[in-house]
Amino acid sequence: MEKYGPETYGDLFACVYDEWYGDDGNVALTIMGNPDVVAEKILSLAEDGPVLELGIGSGRLALPIAKRGLDVTGVDASEAMLDLLRAKPGSEAVTLIKGDMVDPPGLEPETFSLILVGFNTFFNLPSQKDQESCIAAVKRLLKPGGRFVIEAFVPDPKTHDGFSIRSIEVDRILADAVLIDEEKQTITGQRIEMTSSGNRLFPYFLRYAYPSQLDEMATKVGLSLEHRWEDWLDSPFVEESVVHISVWKKSS
Repeated sequence: MEKYGPETYGDLFACVYDEWYGDDGNVALTIMGNPDVVAEKILSLAEDGPVLELGIGSGRLALPIAKRGLDVTGVDASEAMLDLLRAKPGSEAVTLIKGDMVDPPGLEPETFSLILVGFNTFFNLPSQKDQESCIAAVKRLLKPGGRFVIEAFVPDPKTHDGFSIRSIEVDRILADAVLIDEEKQTITGQRIEMTSSGNRLFPYFLRYAYPSQLDEMATKVGLSLEHRWEDWLDSPFVEESVVHISVWKKSS
């Protein structure tokens, strides 16, 4: 997708993000964890912290995590998303850094007890090279014994390919146009909002990876798989699972 950079998604979706991807995730493409449930699980995994969230967005997860007393830092490439977060109560408790999560800037090695990438955000990294670079940075920033946590969908290339209607209302139609390249493992999409006053396009580009491929990338830099669940309530991950919560650990 031409002219699509690390900040594009956040800059264009910031105006609708909380409406579309709030606590209920009412137009999410895949199942997303409830923020309070996620926060409780992170609290149990992070020990005393601190916690780093990559792709922090509007703070859907970071704010409830910080509310539970953990020191939270967030990185996002989009200033519009960070401004959205700054306007919310409790945002002063979160340290915010503008930057690309391929190589988060301004952070000291071996600082964090847990690094989180929530709700498919890892797949916003557009290539395997970028994803490998991100995981290498995660390994560098984790304390010995620290954990790396990803929430993501299990790829099923045929599921979202083509054109689909998300909702039809009296004055509004919301649709998705999606093109999947199975060889490159990419999803190029446009969320289209059509109203009587005009149409708006919300582009997105994902490079998906299967759980086994994530394991390979993590193992390559010295992180070992500790847990994989179907959800944040520790339901077993099975062949039919459509999402996964994966936890890798850095050796002590």
